[in-house]
Amino acid sequence: MQELVIGLLMWFGVDLLEHTYYDSLSACLKAKRVSERNMGNNAPRLECKPVMAITEVWKEDGKKHIIKIVDD
Repeated sequence: MQELVIGLLMWFGVDLLEHTYYDSLSACLKAKRVSERNMGNNAPRLECKPVMAITEVWKEDGKKHIIKIVDD
């Protein structure tokens, strides 16, 4: 399903390495803070923002996942 969701995006330079779905902006910002504290100096850049994405609920864990970002 294509929808507007909050995603935690991991950038290394101009390349998008990873994206993770979050229910709310506050949950995303909390995960971003924890991740930044645990990473070293040459860590990728993390960004929480709304993105238009194709999402899917996985049977294995029952959680929603971003499959592909449609518009960045």
